[in-house]
Amino acid sequence: MKFSLWFSPEQYHQLATKYFNKRWILLMWSFLSFALFTLIESKIFNVTPSALVALALFILFFALQSLVLASFLFFFKSLPSNQHKADTTSAVYRFYRTIEWLETLLFSFLLPLPMLGFIYAILMIVKH
Repeated sequence: MKFSLWFSPEQYHQLATKYFNKRWILLMWSFLSFALFTLIESKIFNVTPSALVALALFILFFALQSLVLASFLFFFKSLPSNQHKADTTSAVYRFYRTIEWLETLLFSFLLPLPMLGFIYAILMIVKH
């Protein structure tokens, strides 16, 4: 039985390869959501209903999530260490693998962050 991590560069590469054709759609949604948030934010004042503030926050965090997902697809589309897989003891291969694992750890933290930030922001709105 082979142990497989759910957050390895290879797993992320498979996901990125599967959904790579969605990268430009995600970037477009991110840009449009940021523009819409800016428009709505200019209309928010001290007496604005909580629902409009929550909608604006949802749009902002949706834009951030789309941006993170698009960057994930760009980062993991190709793994540079695959080009040097024949010699796994070389310094170049180890360097690329180190970078890939650092990116994996970074995106394991970044992928859920916009959603968690949105939940936290909504809880703070409800609390007040």
